Amino acid sequence: MRSNLLLPLLLLLLLGGAAYYFLSDKTATETGDWVMHVENPDDIYRIFIAERDGSTADVRRGDKYWTYNDKYNANPNVVANVLAAVTKIRMQSRPAAAAIPNMIQTLATRSTKVELYDKNDKLLKSYYVGGVTPNELGTFMILEGSDNPYIMEIPYAHVSLKQRFFTGDEKWRDKTLVEYNPKDILSVSVEYPKRKNKSFKLTSNKGSWKVDPFYPTTRKIEKEVNQDLVDSYLMGFKKVGAETFESRPRFIKRETNQREFCILKIVTRDGTQDEIHFFPILTYKDEDKTQPEPVARYLTINSKNDHYLTQHLVFKDLFWAYEFFFEG
Repeated sequence: MRSNLLLPLLLLLLLGGAAYYFLSDKTATETGDWVMHVENPDDIYRIFIAERDGSTADVRRGDKYWTYNDKYNANPNVVANVLAAVTKIRMQSRPAAAAIPNMIQTLATRSTKVELYDKNDKLLKSYYVGGVTPNELGTFMILEGSDNPYIMEIPYAHVSLKQRFFTGDEKWRDKTLVEYNPKDILSVSVEYPKRKNKSFKLTSNKGSWKVDPFYPTTRKIEKEVNQDLVDSYLMGFKKVGAETFESRPRFIKRETNQREFCILKIVTRDGTQDEIHFFPILTYKDEDKTQPEPVARYLTINSKNDHYLTQHLVFKDLFWAYEFFFEG
């Protein structure tokens, strides 16, 4: 009889001890200040990140895109990484009592603040992200208004949370240069100033496409336009991005003094127009600069006067020639 009661009694004592441990930590049980994640990423409509140097990233959900600092489209990959982080953050461990004062001091002076809001601009979470543990898998964080720092992590992901929260145009701005649904395109013109006979104008015409030479001096090709080739060409406009932004004034001035390799103009059915200029960046095989290498990159400027570095391999499918569109 006594042996039958022993196991339930031990279990009761263990459960009671665990309950006492958590209940004795009043702040943790009353405020849940180790809970820093938002359960559903669809609830997040604004991400605000502030560094101690005063730089900020204000990222908001729009109907089609997330915007960055009310001026640019945000990089969708960066947004996805941040949303994944803020929904998967979990407590790794509680720091030792002796380490807490130093952690709080560090978080107060060298941390990144993160605020998450819902669609009504109601604050969902606000916390500070500090340094990392020696193995860089745990990150020191503290919920705003709390006195208890914690070591947080993304379980089973060998990354530092510190790396997910940052500011700066280079990281946050979307580098997409061309993004169009082919069905929305009304016309495309591709002008090669140094190769005029390769330049062309592509125009929607009563459910089909017509292709004309860009320059009136170019002899018109009297063949049937291959509509399948046009459709294949327009598929290349779905989404093409730059390698990086270019902000060096001297470099820009030197490169834009060259004649463009290509001027690309796109007009959509809703009246949107874009014009993109590609200036070749020349490199040479010899010190005397007499033997140029094949062009690998361009300084590229769009209608908003944004400057980018782009790769030829990425954009080459938009650099067709006039004769490519006709039946053999």
